[in-house]
Parts: sequence; C-alpha cells; structure tokens
Amino acid sequence: MADYYLGIDLGGTDTKLGIVDESGRIVRSAKSPTHSEKGPEGVLADIATHARDLISSGNPVQAVGMGCPGPLSSRMGIVYETPNLPGWTNVPAQKILEEHLQLPVTLNNDANAAAYGEWWVGAGADVDTMLLFTLGTGVGGGLVINDELYIGPNDTAGELGHMIINFDGPLCGCGNHGCIEAYASATAIRRDVKQAIAAGVKTTIQIPEGAEEDFGTRVVYDAAMQGDEYAIELFDKVGYYLGIAAATVINVFNPEMIAYGGALSNAGDFIFKPLIETAKKNSFKTPGDRVRIVRATLGNDAGIIGAAGLAMKRSK
Repeated sequence: MADYYLGIDLGGTDTKLGIVDESGRIVRSAKSPTHSEKGPEGVLADIATHARDLISSGNPVQAVGMGCPGPLSSRMGIVYETPNLPGWTNVPAQKILEEHLQLPVTLNNDANAAAYGEWWVGAGADVDTMLLFTLGTGVGGGLVINDELYIGPNDTAGELGHMIINFDGPLCGCGNHGCIEAYASATAIRRDVKQAIAAGVKTTIQIPEGAEEDFGTRVVYDAAMQGDEYAIELFDKVGYYLGIAAATVINVFNPEMIAYGGALSNAGDFIFKPLIETAKKNSFKTPGDRVRIVRATLGNDAGIIGAAGLAMKRSK
C-alpha cells in the first residue's frame, strides 16, 4: 500500500492543504481562510479540522509537514514570530498540531518548503543544486545544495530577497536600504507606479479604484503587453536588478539552476530577458554559462508539495 503525506502551506490570508503521494503528486487538496484573528491556537485548531477532513478520505497519511512564515526553528518546531499572523510569538506550532492530529509533524519556513518542492518534482527535478526566488509581495527564497535543503544553523539561510545590492537604495521592509526586495517585489512595483503617476509620467497603467495600496502587478503586465513604454521600462529595471542578484548567487553557490516563482514571474520575457542577460554578463563565465535560469513550474502547489516532501524525508 502506498504511503501519503499531508502538506500544509500556512499564509496570512489563506491556508492550503494537500495529501501528497510518494512521487510528489497531490491526490486531494483544500483551501480555507486562515482567520488570523483567532490567534495561533484557533488557527491551528482550524487547520487540524481541515486536515482531518482530508485524511478521512481514506489515504493513509504517515506524517504532516507545514510551511509557515518565519522566523522559526524547524529543529524545535517553534514559530518565533510572523508579521502576517498577529499574536504568533514563540508558538510551539509543531507540538500543537501533533496533539491535534496524533501524527508526526515537521515545521519549515514556507519559502524553504516551496524550494524543496520545486527541487523534488518541479523545475529542479533533474539537478542537485538549485536556488528558488519567490517574487510576490516580498522576495523570498530557498537553497537546495547537493540534494539537501540548506537552512543554516538558525533557519535563516535562503533569505535571497535581502541581499543588499545598493546601500543607497530605497528602504526595504526589513529596515535596511537597497535589498533586492526593495527593487523587485510587487510592493516595490506598486511604489514605483504610484510615484510615476504622481510625477505625471505618461503611462496607460490603470490602478483599480479602491486598490491603490494593494493592486497586483497584472495591471503593469497588461500595459506592457499593449506597448506601454513606462511599463516595459519598469519590468526591464526589475529584471536588471534580479540579474544582479542572480550574478551574485551564481558566483557564490555555482548552482545548476535558479528558478523564479510567484506572481511577478508571470511577466515572462519582460523580466526574464534582462534578468538572464544581466546575470550572464556579471557572473564568472564558467558558472554563468552552466546555470539554467527558468520559471518555477509548481505554482501555488510548491509549498504544499515541499512541506509534504520534507515530512516524508524526516519520517524515513
């Protein structure tokens, strides 16, 4: 009989769950609001309820993995704090879920779980060393080195979005200046678009009414597809800065692959063309020629699959 593992991707707005088989295929899944206002005990109780509903389908789940925003300790199973989940301070999330589900639980940073999923059965399934950048509201990342997820002694390895590429650059949410996240995230794009419109720059970009603070990058992509020069230049700048960051990690890690996921990666060649050109131009020739720079393939399932895969790895 096949073994199955439950993967959980905990987010500030929604939580996604899936039962995953040993080949990395999701056989059943569910999505529910996180209801962060309930606090950690309430959120984890809700997750356990949805998990039991999935498990009752008959798939014999052996272990559970959860990807969670950090900082956290995967070794101790504790979430130290997470900005999008109020009240989550030193929460023993692993222990609480184990008590609810009576199954072994593995806790990991959500971006690390996504990176592991992409390496296991996604874009990096044929490589030993891969880096993943997640391009969303912020810029996250994860490292798989020689077939092992690398998290560092404090679970903070892989914070690729906080490489500083310009000490005099814009303020990042982390408090430093000039991080790649301050140039190449949806938050950074919203900032630049609003500043450009306020300055009278000619553009067809339409910010949806009432969404001035959280409009998606799709509106910029739509304008770029229609030939809007400002939108194209903005994506070109994002690709350039991502390329500088890529050149840095190419020289440091010599990866076989760098994959990019998240909503912003949907801009396709508008960012990938300058990204690849800049990365190749600014990295050492041998690792620069070897590395493959690609879009991630698992989409929103990467976190579920990776969390389940890490639970399977620990249980073996």
